[in-house]
Amino acid sequence: GCRTLSSSTLVARIIPDVSGIDKEFDYLVPEAMQNALQVGDRVRVSLHGRKVGGFVAALGLYGTAGFTDISPDKLSPVLKRSGAGVLPHLVPLVWDVARSNCGPRRAVMKSASSPRSQIRHGVSQHGVIADVDDQTARDVVSRPESVVVAQVAPLHSVISIVSELARTKPVLVVCPTVRMAVMGAAALRRHGCKVALVPDDWEQALSGVDVVIGPRSAVWAPCPNVGAIVVVDEHDDSLQEERVPTWHARDVAMQRAQIESARCIMTSPVPSVIAMRLAGAQNLSSTSSAGFVQSTGADGWPNIEIADLSEISVRGSLATSQLLQVIREANASVLCILNTKGRARLLACRSCRNIARCAQCDSVLRTDDKNTLCCDVCSLESDAVCLQCGRTAFLTLRTGITQLREELTKAANIPVTEVDASTSVESLGVTAGVFIGTEALLHRVPSANHVIFLDFDMELLAPHVTAARDALSLLIKASRVVGKKGRIVVQSRCPEHQLLQAVTRLSHDAASLEGWAKADLVLRKSLQLPPFTELARISGEDPIALESTLSTAKAQFAREGKDSFLLKAHNVQDMAVLVDLLRSKSAQRLRVEIGPSRY
Repeated sequence: GCRTLSSSTLVARIIPDVSGIDKEFDYLVPEAMQNALQVGDRVRVSLHGRKVGGFVAALGLYGTAGFTDISPDKLSPVLKRSGAGVLPHLVPLVWDVARSNCGPRRAVMKSASSPRSQIRHGVSQHGVIADVDDQTARDVVSRPESVVVAQVAPLHSVISIVSELARTKPVLVVCPTVRMAVMGAAALRRHGCKVALVPDDWEQALSGVDVVIGPRSAVWAPCPNVGAIVVVDEHDDSLQEERVPTWHARDVAMQRAQIESARCIMTSPVPSVIAMRLAGAQNLSSTSSAGFVQSTGADGWPNIEIADLSEISVRGSLATSQLLQVIREANASVLCILNTKGRARLLACRSCRNIARCAQCDSVLRTDDKNTLCCDVCSLESDAVCLQCGRTAFLTLRTGITQLREELTKAANIPVTEVDASTSVESLGVTAGVFIGTEALLHRVPSANHVIFLDFDMELLAPHVTAARDALSLLIKASRVVGKKGRIVVQSRCPEHQLLQAVTRLSHDAASLEGWAKADLVLRKSLQLPPFTELARISGEDPIALESTLSTAKAQFAREGKDSFLLKAHNVQDMAVLVDLLRSKSAQRLRVEIGPSRY
C-alpha cells in the first residue's frame, strides 16, 4: 500500500550522522512529534535497514516549495527525537561554514551541537558587575565599529574588556585553550559576572547569563540576546579545527556576530593580518586603522634578551655564558625550550657561522644532492656560497634535548630535568629547578622565573612564510609564564634579525613591532599570500595522480611535501569551485584544509 500524504503532513530532511555521507534524506514526521521537533535537533532514523543518528536540516509541509518532489510511498517515519543539537538559528551558519571550508556538514553539526541531548531551560541569572578602571576597555566599548581588533599585550588582561562589555549585554567569549577559559571564568566571577563555562554549563548558558566562555567550540554555544562576541588570542592556531572542515573560530565568530546583530571583538598581542582585514583596515600594520585599539599602560611585556650563538666556538653547542648564568641562579625556576621536530635543516657557514638564508625572502636554506642551496618558500636556488664571507663550507647544526641536558649538567654542575610526555604534572610544580623540553613545557608549567629558547632559529628561520609569526606566538606564551618580573632569553645566530631587535624593545615600546609587520605584509603581497589570496592544503593517497589532476584543472599550486600541495585562489568562492572540480576529476579521496594556519 502506498502512503497518502496531505498538505498538512510535516516532512523532515535529515543529514545522517554517518561518515562518508553528506546528503539529505526525506522522512515523515509522526504526528506525536510534530510540536516537539525543530531544525537542528538530533533524531534516530532508519537508513538502508539500520538505525542511525542524524540531524534535522529542514522542516516543511508536504507540497510546499522544496518539498514537492517527494515520493510518498518511499517515506519512512522519524523513529525518535534524541534531543537538542544545534541551535536552530545557527543551522544556516553551519551550512555556510561547511561550504566555505569544503567539508561535510555533518562534521560541523557535531561540533556545534549541545554536549547533552536532553536540555532543561532554567531562569536567567545576572550579577552586579564591578566597575573597572581600564582605559583600553573603555576604548573598545566606545568604538562605533561592529568589528574591532584590540592589541592587548600578553601581560595585560582581557577580563576588563569582557566585564565592561557585559555591563550592557551578555558576552560570548572564545578562548584558544580550556585552561585559559577556566581561569577567565574564575576571574569574571570575581568581577561580579554570572558566568557559564561551556560545554559543562550549556544549560545555564541557554537560560541566560552575563558571560558565556569556553574553548574553540564555544563559538557555537547559546548566548541569548548576545551583545558582543570576544575572540581571545585570535592569532593562536588552537582556534582552528584540526579535523576537516578546518573552520576557524575567528571567522565563525565574525559571521555569527553579523547574524545576531552583535559586535565582534578580536584581541591579540600581535593581531593576524586576517583579523586586520576583517576589521576593514586599509593598512594592516598601522595602529591608526579603523576598528583598531591598542592597549595602554606599561609592563605589557617582560624583559626579552638576545644571546648571540655565533660567538660560541664549539660546533653545535648551545651553552652560552648567558644561559649558564641564568640556570646557576639560586632558588629560580628555569624552563629551557628546544624543539627537535625531525631532522634539523639549519646550515651555518663553517668560517663565519652565519645562517644560510635566502637573499629574496630571508627564509632558511637547505642543500640538495647537487650541493645547491634551495629555498622552500620562494623556490630560489643558488650556489652553496656564504653571502657573508664567500666561503663554501657549511655545518649542519644538530643538537638534541638529551645531549644538551648532559652538557648543561656538566657545565653548570647542577641537575637538569628532561621533561617529556611521561613526566608527571605534579613534578613540574616545584618552585625552583632547571627543566628542558619542547614548547609543550609552556603549556604544562603555570609559572617560572625564566624561559630560555635554546635555539630560536629553528622557529624563526623555519622554511615557511608563517615562521616569524609562529616564533612570536611562542614568545607570547613564554611571557605569560614568566610574568612581569621574569625574563626571557632568546638564543640566536641572527641577533640582527628585524623581529628579534623589535621584541627586545617591547617592554618599553609597545609599537616596536610595526616595522616588522609592514615588512611581513610586503612579503605576503609580493608572494600573493593571505590576506591577498586564499590558500588550501590538499593531499591524497596518490600524489603523482593528484599533481596530474591539479595540472589538468589549471590550478595555481605548489608541492609542499611528499603527498601535499598548496592551492591558491583569489577568494573563498573561487577556492570552493576549484575544490569541487578537483574532487569530480580525481579518482582518490582528497583531504582539503582551507586556510591552513602554517604554510
